[in-house]
Amino acid sequence: MSTTTAPTLPLDLYRVYEATDPFHPQPYLLGLRSTRERRLLEDINSGRRLMRLGRLVLETTELALARAHSQTLYL
Repeated sequence: MSTTTAPTLPLDLYRVYEATDPFHPQPYLLGLRSTRERRLLEDINSGRRLMRLGRLVLETTELALARAHSQTLYL
């Protein structure tokens, strides 16, 4: 008897970064979905978003964990 496995969907990956922008005097924690990260970086590099990403604080597949560690979200 052969066993077959059902295809699995790729899990979303969430990252939490330290971020800064001209409107916040202190760094804050920004949670974002990895699939949106490229778009955010494009917006930052083009000047559409006045923000800078700092160090990576957390990387997880659990949205609830990313939310718990973030002060703002970009999902």
